[in-house]
Amino acid sequence: MLNRLMGAILIAALASSPIACGTASSKPFDPHDLSGFWDITNIGLPAGALNSTSNNRPQMTPSGLETFRKTKTGDATALSNGSSPNEKDWNDPIRWCDPTGFPRIMWNPTPAGMRFAQATDEVIQFFQNNRVWRDIWTDGRKLPGADAESRWYGYAVGHWEGDTFVVNSNNFTDTTWLDQYGSPHSDQMTVEERYRRVDYDHLEMILNITDPQTYLGTWQGDKKIFQLVEKPTRSAFNDFPEDICAWSETRREIPQ
Repeated sequence: MLNRLMGAILIAALASSPIACGTASSKPFDPHDLSGFWDITNIGLPAGALNSTSNNRPQMTPSGLETFRKTKTGDATALSNGSSPNEKDWNDPIRWCDPTGFPRIMWNPTPAGMRFAQATDEVIQFFQNNRVWRDIWTDGRKLPGADAESRWYGYAVGHWEGDTFVVNSNNFTDTTWLDQYGSPHSDQMTVEERYRRVDYDHLEMILNITDPQTYLGTWQGDKKIFQLVEKPTRSAFNDFPEDICAWSETRREIPQ
């Protein structure tokens, strides 16, 4: 009975893997080479997963809850502050072309195309959204202290733990949302990302958020899977097009 149960579990695990689904390539790969264009997928996400770190957001502190209750969106989900029917009341910062910020840019808004380029002393993470990038320093430097100027995308350093690339970041401006549902954060937030290239075609990432000023515990992320895109179809030049939020082009009448 136990062997039959273990066999069923193994079959289920294999069936849900990219390799079993026939989407993995047998090409050789270097697990320490993250270079390339990567698109986030829905592979392996739990049913009903929202476009965010995970559905398991920790309880908020009084300070975090005070900020969260001011958010207004059109989304009625487990992560939102209800739904505001009047679009004129929605106050998502990206509606006015504020930078999306990190880590929201990883999954929202779409398209959330990402590219890694590796150099001797850093890994550069490019995003199609607004053509922005992060410098992930691998030269041994430490993250800055609390007296450093806050940034939309923070400061980031990375190192390898075996075949896992670990990124730690801090000093984020507190005016961005963590997702489209209005999940807030403070300038005390730190983020840890763990990337692992599991085969030629797929990259795993787990992203955890710690912000004691806003949440009572670490917001632990779902495992996200990215698919390698060797020739992005979004541009005839096989690169990212200019997906820039320009207020002069974005302004429109908002329905009452």
